[in-house]
Amino acid sequence: MTNLNDLQQIREFVQIAESGSISAAAKILGMAQPTLSRHLAALETQIGSPLIRRDTHTMSLTDAGRIVLADARELLTLADRMGSRLRSERHSLRGHLRIVSVVDVGQWIVSRVLSRFQKLHPHVTTELHLINRPTKFVKEGFDCGIMVGGPTDRRVNVKTIAQLHRRIVAAPSLLQQHETPRHPDDLSRFPWLGILQPHFYARDRVDLVRHSKVVKLKFAPVMLLDTVTALREAAIEGAGFTSLPEWMAARDIAAGRLIQLLPDWHIEPVDLQLAHASHEHLPQRVQSLLEYLEAEIPKEIQKLDLGER
Repeated sequence: MTNLNDLQQIREFVQIAESGSISAAAKILGMAQPTLSRHLAALETQIGSPLIRRDTHTMSLTDAGRIVLADARELLTLADRMGSRLRSERHSLRGHLRIVSVVDVGQWIVSRVLSRFQKLHPHVTTELHLINRPTKFVKEGFDCGIMVGGPTDRRVNVKTIAQLHRRIVAAPSLLQQHETPRHPDDLSRFPWLGILQPHFYARDRVDLVRHSKVVKLKFAPVMLLDTVTALREAAIEGAGFTSLPEWMAARDIAAGRLIQLLPDWHIEPVDLQLAHASHEHLPQRVQSLLEYLEAEIPKEIQKLDLGER
């Protein structure tokens, strides 16, 4: 049996065989008898052989009909089992999920959100990879990712789910060595701490904005570090000035460990993106996770921005 595109026709044929007549099967299926007859004829045409031998008073299966009936019952059993499993997954998610995230967002935000998702779906297991280097998303087998910066794999769908606001900061000890900057150009006197990965846009340049004025600055970094947390530690130590996300810098500014530079100027926020492989049909556990991350990650960022955790 090849090119059988309509599973319903198979189901109808099995019902005819089990009922003993087209009229009896039509009643059980709630169909008009002529409609069922046409469906049977279409199935026979597709297979290329009569399935039922008809005479005035009786109906019997042909040799082809008996072969098709046995295979059709197996096919319907498999289809029903698959449908049952899919319905079960929708109500009780199961399986394994591989997630990748940029390091600091993963440590501070995604790990908490993912923990709550796992509590809601205890039959789902997860692994969270924290990576700042560009990833070959599909090749490395990730189900979804939380990214910052330009996309590095064209075979993924990307959606912005939040914006990360940033501040320019430095330690009080650094400002004891240099006069407090009054204008963006004054920052050229300060040592700059940059993020190592160039696709994050914060390696050696900063665009500062005030009203409609934009000042583009380029620096020669004295240090390049691979994570934002490492930048924070180096900045607190007085190694240089840098940009940090609002949710990381705010508590250090409040505690006096860091000072915001040029508070009248701001850096354009960075898009936080949710990515997944470009499959037309995603497993339900992946779709559920994507929906949960999209809803909960912005809330978690807001908590950090407001100092609520």
